[in-house]
Amino acid sequence: MREAVIAEVSTQLSEVVGVIERHLEPTLLAVHLYGSPVDGGLKPHSDID
Repeated sequence: MREAVIAEVSTQLSEVVGVIERHLEPTLLAVHLYGSPVDGGLKPHSDID
């Protein structure tokens, strides 16, 4: 089960980072993930911090 959650988070993060890069690429230095995805508490309707 944990691997499925990790794969889902990875897919969602890739999509989010793609959007961020399209809008901020010239000035973007890093993207940091924190909160429930890092702690393993991600739920189907959790937000990405």
